[in-house]
This record gives sequence, structure tokens and C-alpha cells, in this order.
Amino acid sequence: MSIFNQLAFVMLIGEIAAYLILLIPMNFIPVRARKAAMNFGASILANDTIVWITRILLLVVGGVFADTLMRLHRLDSELHHGEDKEGHHHHHYDSPLEEMQFKSKLFYSQRNMYLSLMSLFMTVVLYRRVRDIYQILHLQDASDSEKTLIKNLKQQVEILVNSASTDDKKKAAATSDKTALSAASTSIKEAEKKEKAPVVEQAEIPASSSFDPSNDSGMRKRK
Repeated sequence: MSIFNQLAFVMLIGEIAAYLILLIPMNFIPVRARKAAMNFGASILANDTIVWITRILLLVVGGVFADTLMRLHRLDSELHHGEDKEGHHHHHYDSPLEEMQFKSKLFYSQRNMYLSLMSLFMTVVLYRRVRDIYQILHLQDASDSEKTLIKNLKQQVEILVNSASTDDKKKAAATSDKTALSAASTSIKEAEKKEKAPVVEQAEIPASSSFDPSNDSGMRKRK
């Protein structure tokens, strides 16, 4: 196995291990801690050096896949060329060693093709898995923050309702006190009016109705 094929194999093993680790449920870890870890990992992977190394690795694996496809095509063309020469579908080799060499080349080419193809496929799968986990953590964090906000709003509403009820009670007591004071003031005013009313005096008897004996004697003399 060449160094490029070994690189594809190591990359495939690492991707499978990372994918299996990401499949483990992490519900026992708080959402904020998991999101902080994901942000830390994203900040590391966003480094220019890491990005260029990843691109180079993907190009190498893609080159290995293209090279194995070309080798398989060449081996297949050699096989069909030998069949066309002999005119039948069974290819006869000159020696068993030649047959083993051909089959070993075919096996190694197919193995390298599967390794490189699975490595590229696992790269896409791992990327989608990490992105889905990050979106789930973001939604859970938003849900927790909204729940906390709703709880705080409920507490504030309860406080406002309690304060409004106490204000209503105070207003009702104040209005009752005002009505009592107005009733007392009206009763005091009515009492003062009654005290200021004039007292009716008794009428005097006229002096003309009294008896005068001198006038009586005068009247007799005239007669």
C-alpha cells in the first residue's frame, strides 16, 4: 500500500471514529457547555492552516480515487482485449503466477477505490452530522432562553396584578372615606342652617281695645 492509500485509510478510520463518538447521546452535558465546545471546535477548524490541510487531504483522497478508477479501467480493457484475441469469454494465462498477479492488481485497485470512495463519503456524512448537531444545540439554547424569558415575564405579570389589586383596594377605601366625609360635612351644614333659623315672636294685643272711663263720661254729657 502506497503512502497515499495509507493516508486515505487513516483518514477513513478517523472519520468513522469521530462519527461514532458523535452518535453517543450527550444529554447529561448542559446545552451551554456542548454549544461552547462546538464553537471552540468550529473556531479551530476555521483556522486557515487547518482549512488548507483539509483541502489538501481531500484532494489527495480524490486523486487516489481517480487513479484507482483509471487502473481498473486499464485492467478491464486488458482483460477484454485478451478475450477478443482468443474469441471466447474465458481468459487463459500463460502461467498461474501471471493469473495471480493480474488478480492481485485487480484486488488492490478495487480495495483502494473502496477506501478512497468511503473516505470521501464519510467526509460528507461527518460534515452533515456536525452541522445537524450544531443546529440542534442552537435550537435547544434558544428554547431554554425563551423558557427563561417566559418565566420572568410571568413573574412580572403576577407582580403587576398584585400591585393593581392593592391599588384598587386603596382606591376603594379612599372613595369610601370620601363619601363618609362628604356625608358628615352635609350633616354638619344642615345642623348649622337649623341653628341660624329666626325665632318667631308672639304678636302684641293693640291698645285701642282697652276700656277708658273718661271717654264714657264725655259721651254721656253729649247726650
